[in-house]
Amino acid sequence: MRSLAPPASISGLIFLIRNGLLACLCALPFATGAEHVIRPGDAPQPILDQAAPGDRLVFLPGLHRHGLGKHRSMVFVDKPVEIELKAGAILKLADGETKIEPIGEITTDQDSGKKLDDLEIGGHFEIAGTAVDGPEAYGATIYTIVIDGEGSGDKPDTFAWGDGRIFETPHKNVPITGEWQELSRGVKVRFRNRTGHSVRSLWFVSYDGPEAYGIRIGHGTQKDYVENVRIFGAGTIDMNASGNAQPSGLVKNINACVLIHGRVRNVRVERITMTDTMRSVMAYGEHTGEMLPGGKLGPGESFDVENVFVERTRTINPRGAGYLFGHPSHRGRIRNVKCNHNDMKTGLTAIEPNFHLEGYEVIGNVIESEGQAIHCWRHSKNGVIADNLRVFDVTGKPVVVVNSPRGWEAPEPPVLRNNRNHLSGPDAR
Repeated sequence: MRSLAPPASISGLIFLIRNGLLACLCALPFATGAEHVIRPGDAPQPILDQAAPGDRLVFLPGLHRHGLGKHRSMVFVDKPVEIELKAGAILKLADGETKIEPIGEITTDQDSGKKLDDLEIGGHFEIAGTAVDGPEAYGATIYTIVIDGEGSGDKPDTFAWGDGRIFETPHKNVPITGEWQELSRGVKVRFRNRTGHSVRSLWFVSYDGPEAYGIRIGHGTQKDYVENVRIFGAGTIDMNASGNAQPSGLVKNINACVLIHGRVRNVRVERITMTDTMRSVMAYGEHTGEMLPGGKLGPGESFDVENVFVERTRTINPRGAGYLFGHPSHRGRIRNVKCNHNDMKTGLTAIEPNFHLEGYEVIGNVIESEGQAIHCWRHSKNGVIADNLRVFDVTGKPVVVVNSPRGWEAPEPPVLRNNRNHLSGPDAR
């Protein structure tokens, strides 16, 4: 059994990575064109729109505070460019760019055992609060609705519901009428069928803020590939979650500092810091086919992501998560991903290989997380997870978890090698 490195060695490694002092061999720039300087106060999108393929955009030191523009991003990329954030440059979402909306979104489980999926929402959600101190202050909420009884004959099925904490349903055994039924805060629901549901069928209804992105590459269904994009430097992308209403985390679209979406290939994200966001980097494809039970797909066109390299970045996100590759609601494939030698501090899952991910590496990362460190979730395959170090955890949490929700195809077990929790033992899992 391999012994742990001496604490001084581990602490020294963490210090080097977290202070950007670890020497690295960085890839040669993709671009060879003109350089466009962006000063604090300049609008970056018009500069990018006018840039030629192969040009470089350079954010100079200072605060670059911007609202949302194309495809709900501060900077939308649709051509081969380099984007450099100089040391001291902060690309930050302005306060109040996203606010709670009175339109709810239903999230339904994809368990193949559900008989009926017929919930509708209506009414007018009453928004309360205006402070910028977390989602509760804005009045955001999630309703949990679950079938808790099956009827027969003239006796209807019943449901339970709750407003606030997910899975908590203090209101129980409510008969389904087939008409609009009021819950709270002006929200109404209707089941089209009074009977025929299966017990434990589950829905969430989110009333929350809309999605927002820092730098977005692709919008999901672009016909041609966006390729050869590099985002790098010693600067920061700050999504200012503390100054904006957030999506609930259960909805289809959530916030990220960098989003890579649809027909996009050959992207490098290197050395930058990402903070105060729901996710630091997300990458996933798109698919026009119908979502079938268990995550299977009906006929349609696939818009796939290929060749994504996220290396030597830093995520400081104690209230959110880190890196997501593959998404069950955005169902195109994502191939050849390397998430290596990054440093992160997260409140939720740090690295998540997920749905329709094929061929990936998660190597040499230093992870401090209150949630999962590395969670292989839903169907992914051909992965290597090696030499990752979980730090500052005295509870014995694993470094790698591999599983899937009920009714979904499980991930293919990755190759695991030398993943360690430095305070809880040398167990590779």
